Amino acid sequence: MVAGFDLDEGGATEAAGPLGIGIGGDVTSEESVAHAYREAVRKFGGVDILVSNAGIASSSAIEDTTLEEWERNHRILGTGYFLVSKEAFRIMREQGTGGSVVFISSKNSLVAGKNASAYSSAKAAELHLARCLAEEGGADGIRVNTVNPDAVLRGSKIWQGNWREERAANYGLDPAELEEHYRQRNTLKVLILPEDIAASTLHFASEARSGKSTGNILNVDGGVPAAYTR
Repeated sequence: MVAGFDLDEGGATEAAGPLGIGIGGDVTSEESVAHAYREAVRKFGGVDILVSNAGIASSSAIEDTTLEEWERNHRILGTGYFLVSKEAFRIMREQGTGGSVVFISSKNSLVAGKNASAYSSAKAAELHLARCLAEEGGADGIRVNTVNPDAVLRGSKIWQGNWREERAANYGLDPAELEEHYRQRNTLKVLILPEDIAASTLHFASEARSGKSTGNILNVDGGVPAAYTR
């Protein structure tokens, strides 16, 4: 059973499917996050898995990056991930049955993104938060792992906005050329699709598949050498 939580309640409801529920709210609001968990617990009796996937992106040179832009990236990608994890941990510890937390981060959590300092640094903070939580959750059987996608252009609201034009400009490309540029950049020469991220998320969510894994990163990027973990 799935409880979707998003600013777009209709989208959350659709994503949750016919047996799930959609809850409107804001991951940067502690009150909103607490309400979402109360609704999920009321409907389903508890929380076993958290997939933290709130997203935003912006691209600009450092001298053109506004304080508002910087704070918005860190508020959603840092504070948002912190708040949903904090409440998940509280509930999972009370339940005493462990749990799985999966962060959807980015290749940019490992690799500096030119003209994307606000986004990349927030993603790096996100990744290290996951590692910290893996340390905290181990004794309670709470696993915390991270999926790092790269360039999932299809089906992404982020790539439907200015981010596509901004990243294309960064590489001196027409926006229509960007998907092929990313395909050629990776070792396998493949496009990264939403279903690829879903499969990797399911791997970490599943006790049967990854019950002895925590603090790990799974890159889903076709092989970007700069992002190989060391």
